[in-house]
Amino acid sequence: MESKNLTQTINPLYLLASLALGTIGAAAFNALRKGITETTHHVFEESMSANASAPSSPKKPTKKHAINKLMAKNANENELVKELKNLEEITCEIERVSNLAYDLKLQVLPLNVNPMLGNSNYRSVFGGEGFLPETAFVNHDCYILQHPNFGPNDLLSRTKRWLRSGPRKHLLFSPDEVKAGIVVVGGLLPGLNVIIRELTMCLFYNYKVQTIFGAKNGYNGIYNNDWIKLDPKIVKTIHHLGGCFLGTARSKFDGEMIVDELAKNGINQVYLIGGLGCMKSAEQLYEIIKSRNLKISIVVIPKSIENEIPIIDKSFGFETAIEEAQNPLKAAYQETHSKKYSVGIVRLWGSHTGFLALNASLAFRSVNICLVPEFEFDVYGEKGLLQYVYSRLQHKGTCVIVVAEGSAASLRDCKINDKGRDASGNVKQGDIGLFLKNAILEFTREKGLNAEVKYIDPQYMVRAGKANSLDSKLCSQLAQNAIHASMAGFTGFAVGHVSNKTCMIPLNEMNSGNYANRITPSNIAWQRLLAGTGQPSFLNNEQDI
Repeated sequence: MESKNLTQTINPLYLLASLALGTIGAAAFNALRKGITETTHHVFEESMSANASAPSSPKKPTKKHAINKLMAKNANENELVKELKNLEEITCEIERVSNLAYDLKLQVLPLNVNPMLGNSNYRSVFGGEGFLPETAFVNHDCYILQHPNFGPNDLLSRTKRWLRSGPRKHLLFSPDEVKAGIVVVGGLLPGLNVIIRELTMCLFYNYKVQTIFGAKNGYNGIYNNDWIKLDPKIVKTIHHLGGCFLGTARSKFDGEMIVDELAKNGINQVYLIGGLGCMKSAEQLYEIIKSRNLKISIVVIPKSIENEIPIIDKSFGFETAIEEAQNPLKAAYQETHSKKYSVGIVRLWGSHTGFLALNASLAFRSVNICLVPEFEFDVYGEKGLLQYVYSRLQHKGTCVIVVAEGSAASLRDCKINDKGRDASGNVKQGDIGLFLKNAILEFTREKGLNAEVKYIDPQYMVRAGKANSLDSKLCSQLAQNAIHASMAGFTGFAVGHVSNKTCMIPLNEMNSGNYANRITPSNIAWQRLLAGTGQPSFLNNEQDI
């Protein structure tokens, strides 16, 4: 969304004045407009002057003076300078994204023109450069609203404004100085190879960056100086494969050591692909880099197979996971409907949220019970889960259950022991699917019902496949926009879609804990599910809650 200046706002009023007031009235109105415009220009020029003192800002007092000195040198021709100045204005409501120009306290920015800028009517696209008109580049003061829908009691001023992502006309980095590093952190999910390929292709062809490396097996590749040189020939067809071309791993995090290795190897652009833990470690890396005054940008492309990333619309790979989950759901359905008194249980990813279980169930349309971590439930008792399954078997003969792995922590009247922690420190929860299978078998046998339970755990099948068409397109957009921002010097942010538009979100906002992405009782998708399954709350004392 692009704000309009005062002159653009007044022009239509001037036309109306010309019609309504005649020549004299219009001339007076035009004089007023000219005076306001001149005043605006005078204030702008004064703030850009090298001798002008920077106005005090209670919001951002430490950056104002340095950035005004920066503007005095080349503000007239450098669009990036104009954007940075705008972000520092007291009246700017866009959430500030850090830039190396701020962090390094640069006095003069180089006038690096984006290689993709077309300079004539004929624009060759075969070389990957010189094919975008000026209108395709992001103007300063462009933002995306966090909440595009407003009700009677909502105020526009209360919603966040995220900086619009996209190509900038002028860059902080010169392509020949860039040495990029790509690191995949955490577990697998569909789309990783698409992002690795797109980062390499966009850097190489669109920005003419020749030095691109990938760290093998996550942070371990940085610790062990185990890098692989990437170029278009190497990554050309990897997007057709599942898994991760570079390898990934959960490992310890040592920020100081990572920055040491990055500086030693001359890596000045780091593209991290990871989840919540990765964003927290990336913020620490950003702070260390800033304290050392290093010219290294840190960008995160968020990932989560359970779609728990806050603020953004959804994580890449999520739609593919929903699609891949349909096959085990079909198997469970066919198994339960081939013999009377049969239960099918399918366990899906979702240690903290149940979005995958919820959306896979909605897509399948024949799920009878869906259990997610957000809502506690009782296993035993008159209104508990076991009694409901038993009653359904008596009346319908079948029952298909989808359960998110994190539902083990939502049991109210019993407990499943954890299995320790992984290398990243995450809790490895007990198997809720196996627990439910045994509990249902024991309960129905006590009731004299000879039931069968088929338990299917397709978790690793769901995450290991290649991205579908929708996720492939999403991955390409994220990779390209991460590069656009990094080449302009922006750092310490995550790139993602908000209201279906790509934007930059500061890591301190992503890690603040103010935007937890969880299913709530009022969630429309959850209400649709309840309407379809007819399942109760499975709470024995629901009336007391």
